[in-house]
Amino acid sequence: MPGPFDELEREAENLEKQSKGEFNRKNFVNAVNILKEAQEIYSKLSYQGKVEMIKKRIAQLMNVVRHQKQNTDIKTQNEEIFQRRVDKVLKEKERFSNQKLVEQRALSPEMKKNLEKIDLLLEKAKKEEKLGNYSRVTKRYELIIELYKSIPKEVMNYSNEVTEIEKKLTALHSK
Repeated sequence: MPGPFDELEREAENLEKQSKGEFNRKNFVNAVNILKEAQEIYSKLSYQGKVEMIKKRIAQLMNVVRHQKQNTDIKTQNEEIFQRRVDKVLKEKERFSNQKLVEQRALSPEMKKNLEKIDLLLEKAKKEEKLGNYSRVTKRYELIIELYKSIPKEVMNYSNEVTEIEKKLTALHSK
């Protein structure tokens, strides 16, 4: 007939098994708490060997928890550094676009007129392309390229826009 000590020992063993389950699920803090309960039971039973073994396991788990916290802290720091970099790049991009706007406003009246003409020609070219007037669209795109090239690169660099329109022209010539 099992005595009260046998039941306590069984309960402590069950707690150890639960602790292993928590460990496998990576719930290290819960595993430590459960092991502490088992440790209390073993000390009531005066099982010093088991108590020492559980103390070692608890110490190991606490190291794991500490390392996990350090890794989390490092990851958080890296994310913050990355976010600062992203913010810096976005601010630089915004500053650049604001600078471009200021430069556009500082253009000579003739260049402003050319840019307005380019916008108007682009609008008309898109409309006529939808209608299928490819010869007119081609002539408009060629005029747009000439107007872009008339603006000095030191003042405003429109080489990307020119390249884009040249690609459209190539596509139109193939139609």
